[in-house]
Amino acid sequence: MNGDVVMKVLKIIFLLICLSFICIACNKVDNNNEPENSTKQSELDVNNDAPSTSDIPLLNIDGISWTTEEIDYINELNKRGSIRIATKISSALYVPQSDGTIKGFHYSVLKEFTDLVEVEIDTQLVQWDDYFYKEGEDIEKAKNDPDYSYVPTLIDNVDLYIDGITSLTWREKLFDIIKFVPSKQLIVSGLDNSPLQIEDLNNKRCSMVRNTSLELNLDKLQEEENINIDYIYVDSFDHLAKMVSEGEADFTVLDSDAAFNSLYTYENLTIAMPVSEVQVMGWGINKNNKVLNSILTKYLHYAQEIGILDRYWEESYGVTFIDYLSVLELE
Repeated sequence: MNGDVVMKVLKIIFLLICLSFICIACNKVDNNNEPENSTKQSELDVNNDAPSTSDIPLLNIDGISWTTEEIDYINELNKRGSIRIATKISSALYVPQSDGTIKGFHYSVLKEFTDLVEVEIDTQLVQWDDYFYKEGEDIEKAKNDPDYSYVPTLIDNVDLYIDGITSLTWREKLFDIIKFVPSKQLIVSGLDNSPLQIEDLNNKRCSMVRNTSLELNLDKLQEEENINIDYIYVDSFDHLAKMVSEGEADFTVLDSDAAFNSLYTYENLTIAMPVSEVQVMGWGINKNNKVLNSILTKYLHYAQEIGILDRYWEESYGVTFIDYLSVLELE
């Protein structure tokens, strides 16, 4: 009996081995019958998951490394089709031409950016004080109380303030500033009435715009030097040098870019002396919009590297941006 049992077990094992070989052979046949491009198709499926090169020119610039968050923002901005700005009509900012184009250093630099993102510029023309206004809030308290701040109405309704806004502590409580234009503030006077020292400004008339760093620095100068200056307030920065040229004011204070420009515009003006150390100007942006802030900071660095700032600075001011920096002893 034991011998019969052993033989039966051996037969079963032999049959199982045979079945195994048959299954292996069948699998090989099935694999050989698969389409030749099956492996290639699998590879394509994997490659379809990889990011493709964007058609948006800004994302294809060599030398700029974009984060995933920045790429997403640029794509969304492109889909939206426009960027919303607030600015004012001024020679360095926004000057409509008879052919429908717009000139001005700041607008032109932004236009280069929007062309790279392939969006339009939606422009809202405002006055200087609109940048800081909110009903019920006190701008003077914002200047003097370090714990007091608010969000201006306008910055909640646009993406950017396109202007040369000097970075001041009280302003940067209200919104961020994308800083890229260094500046000194300079006394501009008539050629035949140029002050030689600070005391010569005493009891003189100065054309001025309210709520500016120009006014702030001159106020400090009056207190430190115990002099009195008679302000003649105007609404437009373009009127400051004009009033001096026409004899309606004895002098004015201008950021260095505007000061150099005034000499090209009015032959009877001169630069007398600085009233500030180097400060930095730039565009205003909502504090909540950190991603756009980062994107524009990278773009502006690129714009300086390849000469975009040079081109439009020379168009507006008569010298290149690099030459301007040299005058300020920053390059």
